Amino acid sequence: MKKNFFFFVLLMTALALLVSSCGTPAQPTEPEVAPTQNPPTAVPPTATLEPIATEESAKGPAKTGPLATAAALMAQVTIVPPTPIGGFDASGLSDDDYVGIVKQAWHIIEANYVRDNFNGADWDAVYDEYVALAENVQSSEELWDLLSDMVQELHDDHSRFVPPNHMEGEFGVGQGGEALPWTGISVWPGPSKEDEYFYAWDVCQYGAAADAGMVRGDVILAVDGEPLVPGEEGFTREQTRAVVFGTGGDTVTLTVQSGPDEAPRDLTLALGGGGGCMDWITEIVSEDPYIGYIRIPDFEGDAADNIKNAIAEMETDKPLDGLILDVRHNPGGNSDDAAGIFANGIVGTTGSLRKDKQRTSYYIRGVDWNDTTPLVVLTDGSSHSAADYFPASMKELGRATIIGMNSAGNTEGIVSFGLADGTLIRLAVMTLALNDGTILEGIGVTPDIEVPLGMWGLRQQPYDVQLQAAIDFLSGK
Repeated sequence: MKKNFFFFVLLMTALALLVSSCGTPAQPTEPEVAPTQNPPTAVPPTATLEPIATEESAKGPAKTGPLATAAALMAQVTIVPPTPIGGFDASGLSDDDYVGIVKQAWHIIEANYVRDNFNGADWDAVYDEYVALAENVQSSEELWDLLSDMVQELHDDHSRFVPPNHMEGEFGVGQGGEALPWTGISVWPGPSKEDEYFYAWDVCQYGAAADAGMVRGDVILAVDGEPLVPGEEGFTREQTRAVVFGTGGDTVTLTVQSGPDEAPRDLTLALGGGGGCMDWITEIVSEDPYIGYIRIPDFEGDAADNIKNAIAEMETDKPLDGLILDVRHNPGGNSDDAAGIFANGIVGTTGSLRKDKQRTSYYIRGVDWNDTTPLVVLTDGSSHSAADYFPASMKELGRATIIGMNSAGNTEGIVSFGLADGTLIRLAVMTLALNDGTILEGIGVTPDIEVPLGMWGLRQQPYDVQLQAAIDFLSGK
């Protein structure tokens, strides 16, 4: 176990050397703290904030799909030792001390979880129950199942236990730090939770899906014969991973429908690399009135500069009458500087919701462009973390009209805590509250104008139904 985890740390550290350093986001985008193999110390855990994924870098050598996911993650991971929490001394634990590891996990959650009511769970009773169960554990596999069940007592979609056999799927990399073979379909971080259909949000220019003739807006009905059916919270991580990485082996068969008059067809895709995926897009979508459009694929690195440069390019000859900022399927990063292009003011507070914890004012400092040109922000259920914060800021400060569907409501900051056996607990430790106290976690930003995609909304020409609704709004139609 320890040897395997040491290999994982070396793997992730080596991957970090392949990517350029980015600034730490000021708001949570699933913050990530990974442990080393060293024994626990009294050093407090240091949280850095983790971007989840991006299709393609705006600068330097292009990274796409799973490689972009891994690169974005490792650009901001801080590796620190696992830390004894809440006075619990983990220094004497070994990787086969099952009762001790369960106690360590319980203390980590007890001292750090974002809510001290544990979402209604009786956390003292959880301790008694799971310590007793740990006394009968006979293997690491049984321990991991038990730890997973204990974290699930929180009923928190973001907090989770990560055993060694889930590390690759969690971080999107295989042995040696290389991206896992994939289909060349951009769906990460998954279809919107409101969608009834599993869309190909983007089919990369190069890859198995493009070679098979798939295009953006195709509806994927099944994977290896297993129907893709959403649950109450939309499609699952497992369903998304199956479409992107397959279900095992060198190929995956997707059942795809490409239009209302098209029959479903089975496409067997050889898993491999991919490139030419959706990136930044700048376009004039209406000449009269003069309306610009910027597709923001993520809020990483130079996102704010990219937005300002795009505006300057579109305003070379005349000022814009309106601007559409598309953060649909944007996985996050740091949107503070981007919001500061358009607005100024206090949006709310961030931090723990525990009674003994102080919260920090979430203040947008602007305005770098102007605060008068009409704005629309396009959102969907895969507008995550910083892409929750951006429309929340624009709406709270009265700067933009939100069109589309609710953003993801992924506003919790997640920290990874290492256990003595080298496994991880990824735990929610902070979240955003608006000025009136509204918590967006699990709800997201509600659009001013709701526009569902429907089954074929992404296939509408020349612009998908949500983008067209934004153009019509700014045009006064």
